[in-house]
Amino acid sequence: MRGHVSAVVLATAVAVLACGHKNRPVAPELVRPEAPEGLTAIGTPDGVRLGWLRPLRYSGGQRMNDLRGFVIERATDAGTFARVGRLELEDQTRFRKERHLEWTDKDVKAGERYVYRVIAETLDGYRSAPAGPVAVQYGPPPETPH
Repeated sequence: MRGHVSAVVLATAVAVLACGHKNRPVAPELVRPEAPEGLTAIGTPDGVRLGWLRPLRYSGGQRMNDLRGFVIERATDAGTFARVGRLELEDQTRFRKERHLEWTDKDVKAGERYVYRVIAETLDGYRSAPAGPVAVQYGPPPETPH
């Protein structure tokens, strides 16, 4: 009987401790990151360098600390967007987070015109609306033989 009472006490203690304060559910559209801001693209000797400002809040207005990184997509003028890169962040636990971010697309050809957009993504996989599009002509057009 004593073992039975101990088991009941233990089960009750586990149940009480497991019942912590739960947050109210939040609609998925409110935990999406805000879109990155100020997307720019410039041709450099290394490729097309993109720059943007990292979002600091969710679309619902709360401060965000679980930003995983950014998906970079590119298209030609007539094409559809496709993923060409990813910028992973590792500063989720830092008090001061890097606000201005850059990424360089090195897989570009002189004379081509490219269109870019950048999407923020949280650790849980929620994605922002895209920043952009922004277009850039990379280098001078190739010379044509006369």
